[in-house]
Amino acid sequence: MVVSHSFLARGMETLVTFNPISVHEDVMLDELLERLYSTGFHHWPVVDDQQRVVGIVSDQDIIQAATERYIANVSLEQCRKNYQVPISSFMKRNVETIDYSGSPREALARILERGIHCLPVTKDGVLSGIVTTTDFTREFAYSSHVVHDMAIQQAYDSEPQLVESNTPIDDVRRMFLEKGLSYVLVVQGDCPLGVITNRDLRRDCCRQMARSLFDGQTGKSYKAIDLLKTTSCLQRTCTLGHAAATMYEQQINAVMICPRGEEYHGVITEEEILRRICEVELAKQPEAVCTCN
Repeated sequence: MVVSHSFLARGMETLVTFNPISVHEDVMLDELLERLYSTGFHHWPVVDDQQRVVGIVSDQDIIQAATERYIANVSLEQCRKNYQVPISSFMKRNVETIDYSGSPREALARILERGIHCLPVTKDGVLSGIVTTTDFTREFAYSSHVVHDMAIQQAYDSEPQLVESNTPIDDVRRMFLEKGLSYVLVVQGDCPLGVITNRDLRRDCCRQMARSLFDGQTGKSYKAIDLLKTTSCLQRTCTLGHAAATMYEQQINAVMICPRGEEYHGVITEEEILRRICEVELAKQPEAVCTCN
């Protein structure tokens, strides 16, 4: 189904998820971990009694706050007590938002410029909805945007960091931190298997924390291969639209480029696709604010 030539020329209603689940700043860390465990959400707008946005909490914030309060070899009850801290103590207060009357072009530009993955949407000063990178990927995948038919070979990373499949996941995390990586390509010898992104690591860490806290199950030791969501791969001649559709349908943020019988391999990410879209939109409307490099 073709949505439009440029889905960014339409109103915010095509992208926004209305009435998102939000929290108040007196909610405790352990309660937020429980909500994360039961819903799978990873961004939480924080609102006051008038539903005005006063902060935001991401899985990154949750991990940092929980790690700072983690004490090894304590009882489950004591562990929960350690997490009895209000999210107001670690939420981000300088929140980037966009008014409902704003444009999708502006929303995408802000997301890319700030290096974030979601943007609360306000209307008459109160929280109305939320827009995420996944929303942009979804709309682009089924649109006729000019970038839709661009070949992947013009945008993919042909030299990603490689990680052997049996590498302990803790070593993978250290590698991400030390090298400032956004993703790695997991391989077994010369055979590429799939992609692990920074977001995959964060979400897995949150799930492990929540499982330990509410199921009493301690995190098991596992390898890089255990964190792969998919082994899907695309050819370099596939389009960015095809890549976006694959990411949206499989709920992933990156996909490997490594067809059978070929020696090359690489990775195409959601962020890179959105940057290509932004570059084209900036060229069409040079007065727009769009930091895409």
